[in-house]
Order: sequence, then C-alpha cells, then structure tokens
Amino acid sequence: MKERKKAEEDLHNYYEVPSGTYSPQQLLQMLQICKLEAPVLYLPMLLASTAGLRISEILTVTFRDIHFYNQTICLQLPVKDDLPNRTDTITIPEENTKMVYLADFVMDEIRLQKERLEACQKTAPDFNPSGYLIWGRNGSQRQNNFINQPYARICAKCPFPTFPWKELRRIKLSASSMKRFAQTLGLKIPDLPSHAGFPKFQLTEVT
Repeated sequence: MKERKKAEEDLHNYYEVPSGTYSPQQLLQMLQICKLEAPVLYLPMLLASTAGLRISEILTVTFRDIHFYNQTICLQLPVKDDLPNRTDTITIPEENTKMVYLADFVMDEIRLQKERLEACQKTAPDFNPSGYLIWGRNGSQRQNNFINQPYARICAKCPFPTFPWKELRRIKLSASSMKRFAQTLGLKIPDLPSHAGFPKFQLTEVT
C-alpha cells in the first residue's frame, strides 16, 4: 500500500502544474522542442532547470569551473540567493563560492560540448581561449540577451502557457522526474535515491 501511495504521489507531482513555472512534463516537452528548434539553448536550458542556475552564471562558466569527477560546477556566490536550501548545492561562504551538483545526463551534455570545443580548437587553436562552456561566434562569450529569440521560437511551439526564462530555475524535479528525463532524452542513469531529487555527493580530491 505504501509503495502504491508513493507511486501515486510521484505521478501527481510529475504532472502537477506549479504556479508561475513549468511542470516537469511541460519542461520535458520544452526540452524536446528545444533540441529541434533551438539546439543552442539546450545545454543552458538543462542547467537552468535542473541546477537552478541564472543565465548570467551559465554564460560565465568555463570548463575549468567544472569538476568532471565529482560532477559539480564551482561558481561565485550571488549577492542575493533567491533559491536558498537547494539540496544539490553546497555554499562555501568563506570562499564566496558554491558547488552545484549536476545530474548524470547533464554531465553527458557537457562532455559532448567539450568535444565540440576540442574539435573547433583543432582547426583554430585560438578559438574560445577562455574555455567558456557556452560560446558565440568565433568563440566569444555570449551575452545574456542571446537567449531571447531562440527561446521565443521554443515558446511559440509549446502547446501550453509559457513563462519568462528566469522561471526555469524554480522548477522542482523529483528523483523519478529526473530519471524520466534521462530515459526520454535517450540517456540512462542508475536508480536515484528518493530524497530531494538528487543523489548526495561528496567532494573528493584527485591527485
């Protein structure tokens, strides 16, 4: 009975439309549309919706900020945190930084992005010399407003009400939702613990 009740709650949470942002099902549809209509926004949208990152944070991330072994991104703490107590984030006030855990299927996309950059740098060694995760023409850093037109195209294709980009950060994803995302988007991840939607992680030093 307990297992059935939990399954029903998970299903309800999966399809429930939260106030002011997208449901997990709507986000999944939006990501699928994004892949077709605006692939340049796919990785930024993943980072905004699964890790709660601002577009300004996403565009300053370099590959040096990403710890591939621990599956984390190290970022500077924002002046004001409007999403406190995220279970996928550890804040380090004395260093003015935060460590954000990334789901397996998000890390897979980051690895693909790294391969793209390495391919570009083989023919143009000075391409994106700072190693930005998201880059523009000639490897330059993107500006925040680059999302406007492609996001508008995505929203126009969505069969449900849409919200400003910033609301992607407020989507709540359970462990079952994250697993459905990975499976539907063509990737597989191991079973995730039910607490908070993300596996716990420990920071380890690689020598």
